[in-house]
Amino acid sequence: MYASSSRIILKSSVELSSRSFSTTAPSAARRETFVELLQDVPGLGRTFDRLFVAPGRARNDLVPTRKARFVPFKDNSQRQIYRATEADKRRITDLLIESPNANPRGYYNGSSSVGVEEEELVDELLLKQNLINQLHLIPSKLEFKRRTINKNYSTLHGSLTLSEIKSRLESDFQISPINEIEVNWLNEKDGSRIKELSTWPLIVSLKKDPKVKVIVDIEVVRLNEGEEED
Repeated sequence: MYASSSRIILKSSVELSSRSFSTTAPSAARRETFVELLQDVPGLGRTFDRLFVAPGRARNDLVPTRKARFVPFKDNSQRQIYRATEADKRRITDLLIESPNANPRGYYNGSSSVGVEEEELVDELLLKQNLINQLHLIPSKLEFKRRTINKNYSTLHGSLTLSEIKSRLESDFQISPINEIEVNWLNEKDGSRIKELSTWPLIVSLKKDPKVKVIVDIEVVRLNEGEEED
């Protein structure tokens, strides 16, 4: 999927699906993020360039403003810096579709040669790319404030569950549709709850493609007097 700040330019369905998506997310280390520019960015690159940027710049500027999209790959050997040519841009001529904020079917009308199956594929690809972007906008660490049974003990008054974390992802980071996302502990059994002050790594993945994932540290800290639980 390709875009400027206001439009996403799609090639043919087959070419789009093979070029735009892969089965794996970028490295969990997150020291640098691999993106594809969706418009010219002064001092960084031109439309369709693929390159590494600081995660913070991607999360706080490039992706939210639709200047770039995250690009997951099967392995790090495929994360190659690429500089687009004019020939690349001339080949992107097949389909023009409104950005995800608008109705992607808006350009389809009775005179269009695009069929129902193509429309459904485009919708599916748009949804998947949107979810990939949302996953990579999640910070590498999420903090939850919880009461303890005593200020001298680390045992929580209650526990922190996966469903609570999932609700936080939906409310604070607008992960939508949330039912397309799976959350599981990296090193703990399914359904385990955090019952004391600690940090557990969490896997956040696409339900339909679990290999597309990010790792987030869930840190539970003591709730101070006068504060409210997250």
